[in-house]
Amino acid sequence: MDDPNLSAPTPPSAADEALYAALVKADRSEALGPLVAGMAHELNDLLTRMLGAVTLARGSAGEAPLAEAEAACLAARDLARRMLALAHGGSGTRAAVSVRDLLTEAARNAGAGAAAEIAVDAPEGIDPVAVDRGEMLQALQNIVRNALEAMSPPPQRPRVQLRAANVELPAGQVAGLPAGDYVEIEVRDNGAGIRAENLEKIWEPFFTTKRHGAGLGLPTALAIVRRHGGQIGVDSDVRVGTVFTIFLPGAAAARDARAHAAPSQRFRTGRILVMDDDEQIRSLTGKMLERLDYKADLARDGEEAVAMYKRYFDVGRAYDAVILDLTVVGGMGGEEAFARLRALDPDVRAIAATSGDPDAAAARCLALGFCGCLARPYRPADLGNILGTVTGSGT
Repeated sequence: MDDPNLSAPTPPSAADEALYAALVKADRSEALGPLVAGMAHELNDLLTRMLGAVTLARGSAGEAPLAEAEAACLAARDLARRMLALAHGGSGTRAAVSVRDLLTEAARNAGAGAAAEIAVDAPEGIDPVAVDRGEMLQALQNIVRNALEAMSPPPQRPRVQLRAANVELPAGQVAGLPAGDYVEIEVRDNGAGIRAENLEKIWEPFFTTKRHGAGLGLPTALAIVRRHGGQIGVDSDVRVGTVFTIFLPGAAAARDARAHAAPSQRFRTGRILVMDDDEQIRSLTGKMLERLDYKADLARDGEEAVAMYKRYFDVGRAYDAVILDLTVVGGMGGEEAFARLRALDPDVRAIAATSGDPDAAAARCLALGFCGCLARPYRPADLGNILGTVTGSGT
């Protein structure tokens, strides 16, 4: 941190916390329209890439179009997950998240269509942070958006810089934070700056100097960061620019929060049971498993899956793992099927397959006793990784 006397807001009272919670919801509603419009535009671009690449691949012997289609599919998957997080107001759960990914996504979302250059400097080795991804993205986007709006009229070369670094804070250096390891995030602009008399006011709900502003962005960001055990400070020079500095506790270590390792390599039959009510997904997953050198048995719903599992378990040939679709239309879904399988075999290794918010689904499924959670869409490599963890056979 450049300035140890960086201006930071005073600690909140209980009433402030309740107000901040309401502000988070109000701010999200205000930002929803532009964000969804931007995401829809981005999704159309990705679909254009996929459709064009697949069409070209039909008449091409090369693999370049298919590689482009795969890259576009992965980007569309990430976009769908962001839309789910936005729709749900954040996952409600915290997991170790890459700071570089957070900053890159916040810059892309908030900077869509902006004339300013937005640069992200988050080198390898930055500690992950344990956050609700949706909420922290909201906070960072608010700060980036505030920086962009501060450039009116724009300087000759409008620029916003996002930087991250690992820091160790001694006690008392940053108000409200105990000593420890933190990730420091800076959002620096070369805009008009904030007048000294307004530095404290910017944290007050509904205070704004913008003609059409609501005064919710910065108070909301502050509420979210504090709820995650962090703090925000600001330093500004009129006609030079402003730097917001965020401190977030570093996560102890990044780990796969969507799968539990098996206690032992029990049967090692090389056989996986897949239950999905979508015939195409069921067949495609079976082909992926064959590529990974597994044998796949396919079931349409939970009842069929339980019957197939029992048939082989009774002769001492239980499946290495079971992949269960959580949502089955008109039939037994994954949760009920898992409960019946666990009554039959307490050591069943079940993986939940879901198209919903992956972080929220993982937290719920692992709490129910599933060994892992597989988020759609997935690739053979994703299947191999989670099966290696769940069965204890490695990747």
